[in-house]
Amino acid sequence: MSAGQDQMFSYDPFSTAVMADPLPFYKVLRRDHPVFYAPKYDGYFFSRFEDILELLSFVDNTFMESEGSLPTPAALRRKNESAPPLPPPEGPFPLAQRFGMPIYGEVRRAHVKPLMPHSVAVLTEFVHNLANTRLDLLLPTGRFNLTRDYGGLVSSSVVMHLMGMPLDLAGRALDIVNSGTRTDPEFGGFDSAAVAQEAIRFYMPYVQARFDAGADDSVPMIDGLFKYRYRGRPLTVPEVAQQCVCAFIGGIETAPKIVAHGLMALWTHPDQLAAVRSDLDANVPKVSEEMIRYCAPAQWFMRTVHKRVTVGGQTINPGQRAFYLVASALRDEREFDHPDEFRWNRHIPRTLAFGHGVHFCIGAHVARMEIKVMVDAFLRRVPRFGFDMKAAVRQPSSFQWGWSTLPVVVG
Repeated sequence: MSAGQDQMFSYDPFSTAVMADPLPFYKVLRRDHPVFYAPKYDGYFFSRFEDILELLSFVDNTFMESEGSLPTPAALRRKNESAPPLPPPEGPFPLAQRFGMPIYGEVRRAHVKPLMPHSVAVLTEFVHNLANTRLDLLLPTGRFNLTRDYGGLVSSSVVMHLMGMPLDLAGRALDIVNSGTRTDPEFGGFDSAAVAQEAIRFYMPYVQARFDAGADDSVPMIDGLFKYRYRGRPLTVPEVAQQCVCAFIGGIETAPKIVAHGLMALWTHPDQLAAVRSDLDANVPKVSEEMIRYCAPAQWFMRTVHKRVTVGGQTINPGQRAFYLVASALRDEREFDHPDEFRWNRHIPRTLAFGHGVHFCIGAHVARMEIKVMVDAFLRRVPRFGFDMKAAVRQPSSFQWGWSTLPVVVG
């Protein structure tokens, strides 16, 4: 952007210009407008690492998902006179995030068992086998879509496994999650509500099957939710299904784009690729963290303010919105040296790629493991590779800005 353009700077995550390439906008926001107010949405956009860390450090329900974390522009144009009411205790149990703490924390703990480090360690061999099975099928073809055909189907298969579903449904699950990407600003670039509804319809029979089986803890991600008690009562099958939607979408969407983009970033830096290959056991964990920082596709999330608060020097009133631009934070010059450069062995003492505090991603340990396993398996099995960037597709989106099609040529 030129200096003249900067004087007339505006930012809207749903604009076609931002959805096409948000990175130049983030740089201007961090430099000149670290807390940017958008009257149309009555919301403040936070772009710097330290301010976002401060925002996410609140644990007292100051910031809540009472309007969801990815609302559409149409929903955001409805201004709040005050903080939205919490769900009525006698009504149906919605997404636990709508209640805030402590209920949200209780529900997370109810089904986090298979996502904890000790369980993820056991899961690692299963993911190794998935990755190598996919490569057995793909490498003889000489060319394939690295995002979908490799990472996408591996990550989706992991989610199927964790939810007690047949692995041959992984392709259908992947299609459901990817169907939410839009370029129409009216729908926000990612129709999370539509994806959630379709996902719940898809896996509802398997949640019902766990209920019918007595929720015997053989599928702890679902069974643990049936053991949870809200005001003394168990959750219904539809209520349990709703709690699984974030893990379903997040578990399928994110890691494949990081792996594909990360391997492409290595390919564009042959010296770094050679350095990583020199000792894969030692170096894949390091390069995976840089891939997560540099390639993470999620752009932003929103919280609604429920208590008057000051963050980043800005006072925000109940009912107003706070948008935290996590993708901008991961490129913040105050936190990372030359952040727009990919450096395989970058020292990353802290990150916001998986959120922070009560907003920390429940599947972070699984995602990190998947990324390391898939990168390691690919580099061990593929001595030479390149990319057909003319056929690559990075679909414009306000939320998941990543390579949906990234053709890799191997041989």
